[in-house]
Amino acid sequence: MAAKTVLFTFLCICLILSSSLLTSCDADNSISTRYPCQFIFRTIYHPGSSIETALQGAGTYTMISAKKVNGAWNIYSTLNDGKNHTETIVLSTAKENYANYSYLGAGNDLEDAIKNGFILGTSNFNGYVAWDRQCLNCILQYGGTNYPLEWTGNRQSVICNKCKRVYSLENGTITSGGQGKEDKMLMQYRVTYTGIGSVLTVGN
Repeated sequence: MAAKTVLFTFLCICLILSSSLLTSCDADNSISTRYPCQFIFRTIYHPGSSIETALQGAGTYTMISAKKVNGAWNIYSTLNDGKNHTETIVLSTAKENYANYSYLGAGNDLEDAIKNGFILGTSNFNGYVAWDRQCLNCILQYGGTNYPLEWTGNRQSVICNKCKRVYSLENGTITSGGQGKEDKMLMQYRVTYTGIGSVLTVGN
């Protein structure tokens, strides 16, 4: 009887571990590694920023990009609040500028950095999410990486002005304008954030 109990307990533990490993693999498989993305933001240095705002309420998102100006990195953040205002956050400390913000996903528009980067926010059911701002379908079809996504009217999705596909920011899938089984969803990046004042990282 004791042997059966031990065996049953062992099998239960194996099942739990297997389930955890599968869940971990699924999460890793959803993270795009097609283009490097490395972003770190110390919210404690920038309280009340629009980046922090995007992480405080479901359905709130912001488009994030970066450019080096006069030796300091400038982070650009445009919320989906309908105001079309882009906040410029200057990283003024040596610790912050030690990081390299040249790799924020696919976008590489050298003339207008605001069109590059990724979309960060809080989904309704999937927690924090980060999506590349470029349309992967157009990248694959036409080449290059200059197909920036823009907010739609409801600002819970984004549209590619090239192909007219509309993508949900909740889960990255195409909700309108799809063209077949080969369509790709948005490229997703991993988000780490534990609350106001903590360090935010986005990457792959």
